[in-house]
Amino acid sequence: MRLESGRVKISMTDLKALISFYGLSSDDSEKLRRAAEEARRQPWWYEYRSLLSEGFQSYLGYEASASVIRNFEALFIPGLLQTEEYAHVALQQSVVPEKEELLDLRMKRQERMLSESKTELRFLIDEAALRRVVGTAELMEAQIRHLQQVSALDHVSIGVVPFSSGLYPLLRSPYVIFEFAKADQERVVYLENPDGSVILNNKAIVGVQRSVETYLEAFWEIENRYAQPITEWSPHSPQLAA
Repeated sequence: MRLESGRVKISMTDLKALISFYGLSSDDSEKLRRAAEEARRQPWWYEYRSLLSEGFQSYLGYEASASVIRNFEALFIPGLLQTEEYAHVALQQSVVPEKEELLDLRMKRQERMLSESKTELRFLIDEAALRRVVGTAELMEAQIRHLQQVSALDHVSIGVVPFSSGLYPLLRSPYVIFEFAKADQERVVYLENPDGSVILNNKAIVGVQRSVETYLEAFWEIENRYAQPITEWSPHSPQLAA
């Protein structure tokens, strides 16, 4: 059952036995061998695996292979956009003692996704996350300048959802939508809460009421109806509509 669930990667010996048992053609056999070899290559975050939940390891896999990532955050600056100083303060809330290792992981993720990757990154951040002082006022000013600088990258879009938007769709929960270039690979939504994480796709999941499409439609509505570019937002802007 461990092989079927994907928790254990298949060995080449087992794969050869299965190919023989099912009598697969040469072409199909070669495709499976290449897929198995690719699967057995260690991901770049392998050295951090002891610090990460299975859910977040899956998250990093999606992040590395997605063609488009849409991220909504209501309370904090998204991890990929945090300055090192902001991340250092935010990670103090982590129950994991290896906080410096987690900080190092976050900075490496940023380097990969902002400097090396051309994955389209679309962020929506509630104004509350920008006004909440994490650390010091000076730290937050530097964080906002960083957001404005990163938004100039061709593959990055950062929108702020102002307080004047009121109660917009799915306000309460942060979420990330992963979209992939392969036509046969479905979108995935990653949800995180204090009790753990949920990975949602179009297959039914007991206890989850919302679909992938619900999150995608909410993101589009917020982005097109409520959000303004981070470059147009200022901490001196009025907090409420007149």
